[in-house]
Amino acid sequence: MAAILKARSITQSGDGTDTYLRMVLSGELAVADYFAIKAMKGQMFNASSISVTTPTTWTATATIDITKPALFLSVPTNKVIIPVEIVLYMEAFGTTAQFECQAVIGTGGSWASGGTAITPVCTRSDLSNTSGCSVYAGGNTIVTVGQTAKLNYFWRDGQQFAITKTTGSATASVTDPCRFVWRASDGYNLNIAGPSSQLQINQGSQAGTGFVTLVYAEIPSSELPT
Repeated sequence: MAAILKARSITQSGDGTDTYLRMVLSGELAVADYFAIKAMKGQMFNASSISVTTPTTWTATATIDITKPALFLSVPTNKVIIPVEIVLYMEAFGTTAQFECQAVIGTGGSWASGGTAITPVCTRSDLSNTSGCSVYAGGNTIVTVGQTAKLNYFWRDGQQFAITKTTGSATASVTDPCRFVWRASDGYNLNIAGPSSQLQINQGSQAGTGFVTLVYAEIPSSELPT
């Protein structure tokens, strides 16, 4: 990426603006990864509930409750975000009941009260760029209004029967996942939230605890094609 240089020749872009072609030191034209460009520009953010030792205590029901999300993000009128990665780590499931998680983009939702306000961090550490989004980590104390329109359920995962580790079960030779991951790069699954939209990461477990991380690219809504 560092070897990409401006060329002397120009080409005309779709909107009629002349822009420089880019080439690597070998003289070959190159196409940089979109998310890599956003990260280098300081337009990639990490919103996480992770602390050193204390997990979030989530809703006490074994089904998804859209009013008590694991993470709630609100996109303002002048911004757009593209989720890049979601990691939901379950430290404990609570009981052997069914566990499920999902991510949804939509409109009409809002944060009402409770939870923990999260300050998204720019993934480029030498910059102090701030996100325009409001983010809250959920738990038993959060109250939100779920989205009501333009719903895009772009991720769903879980276990039919989750378990909480004990000394005996630690040696069990069965699949026992505790980390659930979604990435946009898996199948080039691009989903756009905004402007004036919300993104929720929901989970259902019987008094489970854990951590959640969302990595997203954020751009001005004016950059969207019409």
